[in-house]
Amino acid sequence: MPSYSYKVNDPISPISYKQRTVSPPSNTTTGNGTAEQQTNGYAANGTEERWRQNYVPTPYESYKTNGNGSTQPMDAESGSSEEVGRGHWGSKAEFMLSCIGLSVGIGNVWRFPYLAYENGGAAFLFPYIILLVLIGKPMYLMETALGQYSQLGPMNVWRCAPVMQGVGFAMVILSLITAIYYNQLMAYTLYYMFASFASQVPWADCDPKWADENCFKVGGLYPCARYNLSSPTDTVNCTTKTESSATQFWQRGVLRLDKGGLREFGDIGEIQWDLTLCLLLSWVIVFLCLMKGVKSSGKAVYFTATFPYFILIALLVVGVRLEGAMKGLKFLFVPRWDELFSINIWRKAAEQMFFSLSVSWGGLIMFGSYNKFRNKVHIDAFIVSSLDFITSLIASVAIFSVLGAMSNDLGIDIRNLAASGPGLAFIVYPEAISRTLPIPQLWSVLFFFMLFTLGLDSEFALLETVLTAIYDTFPRSRSHKLKLTGLVCVSCFLMAIPLCATLGQYIFSLMDTFGGGIGVLLIATFELIALHWVYGVRRFSDDLKFMIGYSPSMFWKVCWVFIAPVSLIVLFVYSAFVWENPTYNGVEYPDWGIALGWFLAAISVGMIPLVFVLTFLKMLFTGKIRNLFKPASNWGPGCPEARKMLLASHANFDMNETKYGIDNPAMDSRYYAQ
Repeated sequence: MPSYSYKVNDPISPISYKQRTVSPPSNTTTGNGTAEQQTNGYAANGTEERWRQNYVPTPYESYKTNGNGSTQPMDAESGSSEEVGRGHWGSKAEFMLSCIGLSVGIGNVWRFPYLAYENGGAAFLFPYIILLVLIGKPMYLMETALGQYSQLGPMNVWRCAPVMQGVGFAMVILSLITAIYYNQLMAYTLYYMFASFASQVPWADCDPKWADENCFKVGGLYPCARYNLSSPTDTVNCTTKTESSATQFWQRGVLRLDKGGLREFGDIGEIQWDLTLCLLLSWVIVFLCLMKGVKSSGKAVYFTATFPYFILIALLVVGVRLEGAMKGLKFLFVPRWDELFSINIWRKAAEQMFFSLSVSWGGLIMFGSYNKFRNKVHIDAFIVSSLDFITSLIASVAIFSVLGAMSNDLGIDIRNLAASGPGLAFIVYPEAISRTLPIPQLWSVLFFFMLFTLGLDSEFALLETVLTAIYDTFPRSRSHKLKLTGLVCVSCFLMAIPLCATLGQYIFSLMDTFGGGIGVLLIATFELIALHWVYGVRRFSDDLKFMIGYSPSMFWKVCWVFIAPVSLIVLFVYSAFVWENPTYNGVEYPDWGIALGWFLAAISVGMIPLVFVLTFLKMLFTGKIRNLFKPASNWGPGCPEARKMLLASHANFDMNETKYGIDNPAMDSRYYAQ
């Protein structure tokens, strides 16, 4: 038998063999004077060839030799050569800014302030901070570290637990559905921004082009007679009209909303081409920023992730100096402690935390996968997750100071100003700008441009999550990034056109409720189970320690294994118990609309049990049922140098220590020559 030895410093493959050179038999010479290779197992250069019969390929990568004798990595599943590199962030700043742009979005401006206001101010902030510490921060670290370790996107990263790969499918589908309707919000911001370039912002008065007889201008003069004993003809300013000019501009001027709601299946109303053009422009901008992958989006975030802070801080400075601003801040920070014990507030705090931090959507795993392997990701995760909360507070102070000034100016309760959903961004705040701030056109343009840049960062992450899943599954597609990005953007634009119709807002609300929101808690729960129960919290902690030298404390492990999944299960069960069919603008959805919504939820979350059953059946019929909960053979560090180091460290293990597959077979020294 020839002797083999393990080479740790092989620059190409983690596993190699020394080839013993012996004196070959005499060569026969062909007619053209060249030595002809013998058929007895020896090459013309004297290298023994029989070693190839016992060669054990690396479990992480397959390698093939190209024409010039060098080797290049091949995709572990498909065997295809990765002709184009996966790519990395140009700098650490690009990763940080991208994560900030993903987490800090439109939800920080309208959703967080509204929920904080509606649920008792500090009584909402208190459970939000608790859930942020016990669930948000641990999951933020978990997802970014998982992507960085494996250098894979959210779908292929589940090679660590193939039976749970449905979690990855669910994340990608969820991101795709959300990307389709999220860009519609950005189209609205463009519409308002363009409309602000006028001598007067259009929602400041009731324009006959879109207003009806029920429209009134806030602060306008509407005299009517009041009769009583002391002054029978006392004239006061009052009106029986119920919709402000800002409200009617949003519903009748922008949306042209059909208040009858969805009726027959397939009837979406009339397409509005001005909104459609805004949507097209938004998708063109997204395409230009993503056409070269993270190399282009990483440069764009230098502006899109920082510009909103300048506007928010400017709005904060202007807002807190307005008369009556303290009235708004009082509603934000003065608690109503009796509401703290309502589980509904905790549920809303959890939903906002997932919405704001963007955990369990796949974007954080995708962003982490483009990091350098040794990047101190635990520090980055702590900074970004904390900055997200600080940004929400800044936006809340900026908005509620202006709302307080508006309430003081109108002499009405601030509770009658705030609105949920897009209403706060597209009704209340434009109205506040036109009523309280100097040069309202300028502030309106800056505000809506800020909203657009906030949405742009989140849209980057949603689309890049889908594209990265395609690149990792089909590595050859990386050489066609421009075409593939264009195809995805065009497809999403075409699917979003119904949202521009007169019934589009009903479809938007349906997609937001079912397609992008209802399954997040469930996906997060299965994600925690897959990584820390199936793959194992000990393995994950060891991976983290090997990657960056950071060993997670017992606090993180307890949060990952017990606190986070149990809390999410309780919140999900409670949500299901108190579930009521959603409505929009007071209009109920028809049965087919609710069924369509559940279908959207099922095509994402339903992938988890579907993949589990298919994997189980495959293992059962192939006789590999004992490997059901084991990592795939191609699981491991995504960095080639790290793979070499890890294999070298495992090469000295005792065979009996890993008997019966207790550890990952891919790391078992039995598979490598001694």
